[in-house]
Amino acid sequence: MIATWMLSAVLFTALIGAAAYCAESVLRNTRKATRWSWLVALGASVAWPVLAPLLRRSIPDSRAMRIVAATVPSIQVVPDSLPSMLSWSQRLDVMLLTLWFVASAILVVRLVRAFAMLARIRRASETRVVDGVAVLINPSIGPAVIGLVQPSVLLPAALLDLEAPLRRLVIRHEEEHRRSGDPWIVLGATLALALMPWNLPLWWIARRARLALEVDCDARVLTADVSANQYGKLLLLVSQRQTLPLAPMLAASSSHLEKRISAMLPVRSHLRRSRIVVALVATVVAGIAACTSRIGDGIAGPKPVMATKSPDGDAAKPFKEFTLDKYAQQIPGSARVLYPDELRAAKVEGQVIAQFVVEPDGQLMAGSFKVLKSDNTLFTQAVQKVLPDLRYTPAEVKGVKVRQLVQESFTFALSSTPSTSSTTLNPDTPHTETRITEAHQIPGIGNLRYPDSLRHGNVQGEVVAQFVVDENGLVVPGSFKVVRSTHQQFTDAVKTALPNMRFYPAETGGVKVKQLITQPFTFSLSKD
Repeated sequence: MIATWMLSAVLFTALIGAAAYCAESVLRNTRKATRWSWLVALGASVAWPVLAPLLRRSIPDSRAMRIVAATVPSIQVVPDSLPSMLSWSQRLDVMLLTLWFVASAILVVRLVRAFAMLARIRRASETRVVDGVAVLINPSIGPAVIGLVQPSVLLPAALLDLEAPLRRLVIRHEEEHRRSGDPWIVLGATLALALMPWNLPLWWIARRARLALEVDCDARVLTADVSANQYGKLLLLVSQRQTLPLAPMLAASSSHLEKRISAMLPVRSHLRRSRIVVALVATVVAGIAACTSRIGDGIAGPKPVMATKSPDGDAAKPFKEFTLDKYAQQIPGSARVLYPDELRAAKVEGQVIAQFVVEPDGQLMAGSFKVLKSDNTLFTQAVQKVLPDLRYTPAEVKGVKVRQLVQESFTFALSSTPSTSSTTLNPDTPHTETRITEAHQIPGIGNLRYPDSLRHGNVQGEVVAQFVVDENGLVVPGSFKVVRSTHQQFTDAVKTALPNMRFYPAETGGVKVKQLITQPFTFSLSKD
């Protein structure tokens, strides 16, 4: 369920952000660049929710969990009460994905417009050399660094009237941004927000990362010949200027002004060591909390768990989701299958094995006919022509008439001696049903994995799935269909395990054939 993954990603990002906040204090008190704590948090918040599900599926867990998985006969029952629409969790997933796509699209459009705006600003600016540095002069915008491949310092024309020492501080600050490659960092943070716009803690991390870039540049500008008092006044002077997207700049945000000035103040030596210890411990605690199994399982999805036999050593007992009190049966004489004249004249015999759904009123469901095996197209056409006229006594469950998916064999033979498994069909003889040896799973082949998050939450349930088993005992790709499921993670576990499962194929008259089967998979935590 996408909502579980998103919520877990938000909690993970919030805890990683808390760890980064504490790590920033450690770096600041040790006079290190504070940007790294936020950049690591930004990368982890985006990369881990994406990579964790892929890694989880590729690494099996050696711990065993009892999983009951049994087969049922190929005669399928589909009660009228089964919902045909999406479950509430599926509808929620669709809604969340739609909102996610719309929000990401809006942010991408904003990003494209920002690039276009910076390109216009560059074209409208004049190149000059100021205090020995080539810069761009704009009538009103700046100071900032614009451009990615060839970043340039952008200054507003009004700053040219500043005293030379203050003007050189402005240029030095922007030059620090340019040399550190900060425009690329700002672009990466913007793309991260466009990728996960719903992750509110990620917005906070990106904002703190922008602040850390400015604080680091401030620290590199503050040398022995530049006082914090003088530099603070310069920040106040330019704090109200227009800010630019995708552009590191001295006037990044007036709301950050107090934090930047506080960062320039010296740390009291007698508190420095204790602050480092406390912040370091808090960083470790927050990091461990972010890596807990509950959050990790929500992000990574179902954890592979090897399926085993039940504790008594016997294979799982067969389980029928629907017990038929009465099977659908054809009403004799309701229709005749005619032997194709061309094939009769050529003395061609053959067989058609078909499947279709019998409605509660005894008629065949329109569009449900499917050929599993046919020896000749004309035989198939002969069966198709008679289908609308066939009538059945419907299947029943506890006195309630229900739909049933049946498989039936039509044998066309010129011999008057009936087959041991079916009655022959000639131009004047109605057909009867051929007995089919049902397909059933080979025990011990294919690992069904219990979702770890549901196991920890003591959540049990089942999935009733429908799929086709071919003549080789393999599940036909694309044939998987969920009849009923109590949880989406159980469904995903079954869907993942099916390609590795093996079955004894169905047989009719000694010939292996494809068969559509319904099989329940029960996920149980009980030990008895």
